[in-house]
Amino acid sequence: MGIKVSVSLSVLFTLLDVVLTTVLYTHGSHLATFGEDALNFNILQSALDLWGFVLLRASLLLGASIGVTWNKKHGPRRVSALTSLILFFCLVVITYALAKLLMLTEVKPLSQQPWLLSLICWTCASSVGVMLLWILLGKESSPVNSRRRSYNPGEGSCEETESLMATAGEEEQEVGCERREKKTQKKEEEEMETTRSGATVGRLMSFSRKDAGLLCVAFFFLVISAVCEAFIPLYYGRAIDGIVNYKSMEHFAEPVIILGVLALVSSFAMGVRGGIFSLTFSRLNLRLRSHLFRTLMRQEIGFYDENHTGDIMSRLSADTTQVSDLITQNVNIFLRSTIKAAGFLFFMFGISWKLSLVAIMGFPFIGLVSQLYGDYYKKLSKQVQTTLAEANRVAEETISSMRTVRSFANECGEEASYYAKLLAMYQLNKKEALAYACYMWSSSISELVLEVSVLYYGGHLVITRQMTSGNLISFFIYMLELGECLESIASVYTGLMQGVGAAEKVFEYLDREPKHPADGTEAPDTCAGLVEFKDVTFAYPTRPDTDVLKGVSFTLRPGEVTALVGPSGSGKSSCVSLLENFYLPQQGQVLLDGKPVHTFQHDYLHSRVALVGQEPALFARSVEDNITYGLSDVSMETVVQAATKANAHDFITSLPEGYETGVGEKGTQLSGGQKQRVAIARALVRNPRVLILDEATSALDAESEHSVSTQRPGLPRVTSKTPCSLHFCSFQIQNCNY
Repeated sequence: MGIKVSVSLSVLFTLLDVVLTTVLYTHGSHLATFGEDALNFNILQSALDLWGFVLLRASLLLGASIGVTWNKKHGPRRVSALTSLILFFCLVVITYALAKLLMLTEVKPLSQQPWLLSLICWTCASSVGVMLLWILLGKESSPVNSRRRSYNPGEGSCEETESLMATAGEEEQEVGCERREKKTQKKEEEEMETTRSGATVGRLMSFSRKDAGLLCVAFFFLVISAVCEAFIPLYYGRAIDGIVNYKSMEHFAEPVIILGVLALVSSFAMGVRGGIFSLTFSRLNLRLRSHLFRTLMRQEIGFYDENHTGDIMSRLSADTTQVSDLITQNVNIFLRSTIKAAGFLFFMFGISWKLSLVAIMGFPFIGLVSQLYGDYYKKLSKQVQTTLAEANRVAEETISSMRTVRSFANECGEEASYYAKLLAMYQLNKKEALAYACYMWSSSISELVLEVSVLYYGGHLVITRQMTSGNLISFFIYMLELGECLESIASVYTGLMQGVGAAEKVFEYLDREPKHPADGTEAPDTCAGLVEFKDVTFAYPTRPDTDVLKGVSFTLRPGEVTALVGPSGSGKSSCVSLLENFYLPQQGQVLLDGKPVHTFQHDYLHSRVALVGQEPALFARSVEDNITYGLSDVSMETVVQAATKANAHDFITSLPEGYETGVGEKGTQLSGGQKQRVAIARALVRNPRVLILDEATSALDAESEHSVSTQRPGLPRVTSKTPCSLHFCSFQIQNCNY
């Protein structure tokens, strides 16, 4: 819908509003009513004040329409900025109209005032129409319109601004252009927040689609519980009437017995509902976390270069837990409170529609406050999650490198770094606390005003015998319960927004497609092991402007041992990463048996090409599990054979539990040389065609290194492998063919 359409609708609605309000006010054609009411205005008999509101509504809509027509670029954004103020104005008009309706009923029955009743109803309806049209006018600052206007050649685009750099005012123009673009981008992001929030909640619910049956059962018991609770205040009032009005034990005992039955049924249904919801959303947490981990496993190595481990762990643990917990609690509370609120409103209007109008006058204001607070709290929640991830990153990095921290006596420095991150989060927590305090204060004041107003007007209705004292008590209980429901719904909204903020960060990872997917299809029956680098140029994703390799070409032939020798940082390990298909080269090709390595199936490639890195990573499992990592159905004989070739069998058998001994986190229970020998055994057990040793014997003593190296020369002759040794050790280089 374009600006012209929204402006046309606003103008037509304004004309209809003015004409219809005037007709209803003058009772069709009595224009003399204007003069009579102006001279003798009486709020209980005159409707001139309601007609005056139409002038305000018309002025607002016409003014906004003119603004967005004259200034299509900035006009809608300025209109949107005033949305909260216009909503407040319309709510005041509706509240005033309802209050006037109640006052008129004290003078004469509404059946005798059809024109005035129609005017009040139209005033409320037209106020709602103004709210909707105002939102529509403000939403026209869409990305398409903004970009069209921002880059209109007639108005001067950013490219034209840059082309006029030689002019005297070129710097001011450039800065102004950047500011306009930033404001436009920020506004576009804000306009999409509501849509994204709803889509995020819906997407979270889709993860529980398999539990639809359980959710239906939980919803059934939720309805039973809510209906029973809705009847309880009614029978409280009847019990009071039995004492005050009838003074009869029979009239008193019957509602008390019914109250007991309702309480028992409600409690049972509430327990079943809560248990099923908890089970269902525990399954949601399981699916969400496993799906996220599966997505992380598919990402390319460059993703882990660009993102800190602490940030990833925060998404996988803290954010997923927060999402499932908040959704579990808030969806449960929201459904229960909504159904109860609907039941309470039904009984309230059944007891007294007049008193109900007084009660609901303040509800829109409470809702508006909740909306503003929820939006602000959501922004703070996302910032808190970001700072928490940064703090977790510092903690994870420090704890995982505790030996280095201790060796350089930098405990105090790491404590200061972690405290600085926590302090940044604390500053955001203070803003959250202040916002929550303001919200609770405004909410409590609104509820107190409502309670006093209802009590005063309800007392008036009892005194004038328009309702019984028992009904007043029932109504007051309903109103208090309704207030709690609305408060719960408001807190649910803010809680959902907090959960949505965490969920959006999780979905950023879930939606991310790997830039270098392992989707090769080649899996030939035989692999000779011929490796070729042809004019390879490569730069890491985190440093795209710095070439680590440039025009590199060499060949690794089957049955030969080749050493790549060079200073630190010359790109030896980068060659290993390319051969392992961790990255794609910017230019050139890395071939295995004449085919690019990225065309091979992921499992096939890494069963034919085995790597032992500079710092081999072991997992917190047994020695046997580390050697057979990634393999299944490996015999113990094969494991021992691989360990023997790696000169690891002797030290493994000397361990307390032999091959079942745990190596600790990252192999901390083993020495550096022992870890390297286990890693070499892990590579040899695969019987690879290409064996890559990236400084893999740097931590071995001379005897162990000699033992490992003597295994390698015989390896090609037995298994037709292509050992490729990449390190600086002169002893190893002497054993290489190239």
